[in-house]
Amino acid sequence: MKKSVFLVVLLIFTGVLVFAGGSKAAKSASGVTALRVGTEGAFPPYNFVDASGRADGYDVAVVRAVGDLLPEYSFDFVPTAWDGIFVALEAGEFDLIASDISWRQERDEKYYLSTVPYNWGGTDIIFKADRRDIKSLADLKGKKVAVGIGSAATLSLEDYVKQHPEEKIEIIYTDGDVNKYLLDVDAGRVDAALSSAITAYLAAESLGLKINGITITEWGVSSSHLLFPRTAKGKEYRDRIDGALKQLLDNGALSALSKKYFFGKDYSTKEALAAN
Repeated sequence: MKKSVFLVVLLIFTGVLVFAGGSKAAKSASGVTALRVGTEGAFPPYNFVDASGRADGYDVAVVRAVGDLLPEYSFDFVPTAWDGIFVALEAGEFDLIASDISWRQERDEKYYLSTVPYNWGGTDIIFKADRRDIKSLADLKGKKVAVGIGSAATLSLEDYVKQHPEEKIEIIYTDGDVNKYLLDVDAGRVDAALSSAITAYLAAESLGLKINGITITEWGVSSSHLLFPRTAKGKEYRDRIDGALKQLLDNGALSALSKKYFFGKDYSTKEALAAN
């Protein structure tokens, strides 16, 4: 009897654990599966929350365009601070991330990334407009540099610091909020920050700050992908959504969305980025 009770309790407890760690996607009576999409919501024009409280930005628009091609899915966007977005995905708080996620080998091994990239770009060093001492990556020697925890730019800088310890670059980790690290740059609490130039200039304009920036050419360009948990469901969603992304790429919809959100510039392919 005691053994039977123990087995029942164990099975219930195991079931709770499986449910807690699994996807929260839900299928409606009409057969539509609602997927929860994690996005930072504070990195315009890639992703942000508009005045009405609605998620917007290029990342969000791409997922909505995917939804137009896949009526079996609906997408609910969940603005989540950058420093907790991967943990939330792993905890099953949402089913995919759409937040300008760059390809990295370690990410490709830990998660499922869309095999079709939907954006391309480089990493920029951002600093006060009146500075004349930062013209390249090497000029960060001995300086404090603000970065967002876990971003691709941060991982690249960490690698660079390990390879060049003599340069004594001090990495200042932040939650990824562009407004905060631009204020730190302006106040001199840090010498520079790593960011998308487009995002930095938009934020600086809204804050009334004057900044400048240079692209880190040594790191080349990187592709952005939708990111899914490395689970059976994650792979299922990735594979279905990949097909839709391919359609959007082939029919020019990604190019049109890029021009809409990036001030007439097309960054939807590596070739388009080079042309710009």
